Amino acid sequence: MQFTDTGTLIQWQLDDIDVVAPLHDKPGGGSRGGVYLCIPNFEELSPPFSIKHGEYRTTVCDVTLPHQKTLSPSNENDWGDIAVVTDWEETNEQRSKTLKVTTTIRALSETALVRPGFHPYFSITPNSFLDIAGTRIDVASLPHDSMRAYPAAASSDRVKLSTEEFAASMACEINPQAQPIALAFGVWSDKNAEYVCIEPIIGKQLGSDGLPTPLTLRKDEELVLAFTIHADRSRSD
Repeated sequence: MQFTDTGTLIQWQLDDIDVVAPLHDKPGGGSRGGVYLCIPNFEELSPPFSIKHGEYRTTVCDVTLPHQKTLSPSNENDWGDIAVVTDWEETNEQRSKTLKVTTTIRALSETALVRPGFHPYFSITPNSFLDIAGTRIDVASLPHDSMRAYPAAASSDRVKLSTEEFAASMACEINPQAQPIALAFGVWSDKNAEYVCIEPIIGKQLGSDGLPTPLTLRKDEELVLAFTIHADRSRSD
């Protein structure tokens, strides 16, 4: 696996198929593709957070696994201080492949607010469909550059993506669950003929926007998240 100096996975393939759309520069600045973690926060939520998708994805680390980072607020919004350790594992089988990303978030300050997320860009083909939270979605029908939130009935809920080249499923494990935990999946694309983002978001009860609200971690308290993507080649190829 190849990573940027901030720990973003550059691409992920099943044989010669791009399951994850490769990381690439966007005209006018920024990037698309790859897989990264949104820590301490998914999306924009100010206050208490400052940076869309959090400081983790912009903080340089040693790319030797596991990735280790210490994160602190970048301006006047004080959400706390955390240590994050992330490991990436992949396993190969005949016609299938699994990626597991395990990240441990530990509070260093007396309290730390977190609403973490996982942000993979899945490659798609014509006639690609999502099965998510009891709803079937034609990827081609997604609104342009507008995220939809789908609350999960349980933290064990899986999302499934079917394309003409591969089928993928994604699950999220959350530990511990001593406090009430909510999981929602954000679905978004600004190029719905090329890729779709399916983004697990973790927090406590859902807010008015359909996304979980931040969790509070006490000093030395840990939140462990494991995101697993399993991909199979389509039988017709």
